[in-house]
Amino acid sequence: MNYILKTYNYLTPLWRRIPFILIFIGFYFNILGQHRSYYDKYEYRKKRHEINFGIGASGCLTDLGGADFDPAVYEEDRGKKFFRSFYDVDMAKTRYVLNASYLYHWKRKINFRANLALSSVSADDAETAEFYRNNRDLHFKSPIFEVSAITEFYLAKPTTGTKYNLRNVNHKKIAPNYLSHLGFYVFGGIGGFYFNPTAIHRFYYDPTVVQNTNFSPTSYNKKIKLRELHTEGQGMEDDPAGFARGKTYKPISICIPIGFGIEKAISNDLGLKLEGGFRYTFTDYLDDVSQNYYDRTALEAEYGVMAASMSGTWTGSTWTYYGMAEMDNIGNWIYPQNTTPEPLIGGGNVYSYQTTYTVPGYQRGNPENNDSYFFVVMSIYKKLESKTKAFRTINMHQKRKIKASF
Repeated sequence: MNYILKTYNYLTPLWRRIPFILIFIGFYFNILGQHRSYYDKYEYRKKRHEINFGIGASGCLTDLGGADFDPAVYEEDRGKKFFRSFYDVDMAKTRYVLNASYLYHWKRKINFRANLALSSVSADDAETAEFYRNNRDLHFKSPIFEVSAITEFYLAKPTTGTKYNLRNVNHKKIAPNYLSHLGFYVFGGIGGFYFNPTAIHRFYYDPTVVQNTNFSPTSYNKKIKLRELHTEGQGMEDDPAGFARGKTYKPISICIPIGFGIEKAISNDLGLKLEGGFRYTFTDYLDDVSQNYYDRTALEAEYGVMAASMSGTWTGSTWTYYGMAEMDNIGNWIYPQNTTPEPLIGGGNVYSYQTTYTVPGYQRGNPENNDSYFFVVMSIYKKLESKTKAFRTINMHQKRKIKASF
């Protein structure tokens, strides 16, 4: 309860400011939009169709990689905790994205967009110094092929030249407004995407750990497709994710794209856009990681040594586990197999053995949060002339206005 109250007290000042910020932004763009609408209220009908081609960078937020901070740091630093997703972006694993889209200008400030994106995303526990993630040493790389339907809403339309920034006889702007030439828009929609996580084998199975004594991991060090290996025991007995027997996650999922963009018109039908878009997804297996470590022996029996090796079970740093032995009917201590008695500790019935942080049942991922990815794209657009019929309807409902100037 105290934690909730502290969080509330921390966030309250921020949330109190947000309405005023939104009102200010809305007021500014509303005035700017009214200024522009006098001139171009129906101009969009001349060129309803538009094509875009862009290139940019991609990233992801998954169970792998991320910031160097220990979880305790987030608890102590409220700023880091509030913006944890930003800290967890693995900049070292930034990949590419190619984007193509078709837009239909439905209304003056509303566009419908069909979007295609070809990308790649990746993350690596080796890039973080946070102990448990680094010790886990998982990594992945996956292609992304996305198809989406998006709606754009302009906060302000872009303009060209000095059409709306009039100049005096000395050719100086009467009321210069540099932002008035830029367009600002937000967007949202729905889409679907294909992914297929891969990795290479680089685990070290410590032979001093009893469970690794009779295990010979694969020596294959080329790209391995992870989905078909059921690395977390998907579809097997006591599968924590609950997949049907023999089944695993699908390589196709739904995404919800949202974001914003800035548009700069070069001419009446040509321009540039800088867009940032975030994709919420309906899968937690973009990186092949979601639940707990599964029994390696069972994986090897069902899907082979490759699956057992890539599960990462019984790898990483070791630590000493201490347990209490039981006594038999004649007064002798019964120590579990492959353990070391510690007669000098706890009265003689204590035993120990070496284990790791990646034993079956231990946490491998976080099933409470789905994975996501994002794009930052720079694109060039070209508007296409509408058919002749469209020109006859452009000013059908517009009364002619005459504006005097002196």
